[in-house]
Amino acid sequence: MSEETNQPKEKHCCKTTLVLVILSLLISIASLTTSIFALVGNSAGGGQKAVVISKQYDKGKGYDKAKELGKPMIVYFYTDWCGYSQKFVPFFHKLTKDREAKKLFSMVYVNCEKQENSKLMEEFKVQGFPSVYVVDEKGNHTHLDNQLFFSEDPVEAIKEAAEKFIEEKED
Repeated sequence: MSEETNQPKEKHCCKTTLVLVILSLLISIASLTTSIFALVGNSAGGGQKAVVISKQYDKGKGYDKAKELGKPMIVYFYTDWCGYSQKFVPFFHKLTKDREAKKLFSMVYVNCEKQENSKLMEEFKVQGFPSVYVVDEKGNHTHLDNQLFFSEDPVEAIKEAAEKFIEEKED
């Protein structure tokens, strides 16, 4: 008699476990899909669309031309496919329009997907995107911490960090 009463409980328990496993799989698939859309730059809720940085923003001079000007540079290394590059580029573009920053620095976009920029990437030891470097007139450079991108005012934070680096090199 005890075998008969245990059998329905076991079947019920297995069905419940199976339902929970299926629900867990569905949630995982939905979460993965949302992550993929976020990485591509399109959220499932119709968020911000991916930007082709090299076409929309990169209208400035290249690294070599900027170097010829003989003033410090702020160099933005990016790729069009990188979600973080996509999120940060509007701030960097704002920085390129800032009057004070334009007086002090040449702003340079470097598309790391282009073969001709591979030597520059090696020189700067670029390991991730986006990467922002400050370069003084002598070619000394420093990598700016990516946390600056997420500060309250990224434009001001980058400007201040770049000015501080240049001042330290002058001393």
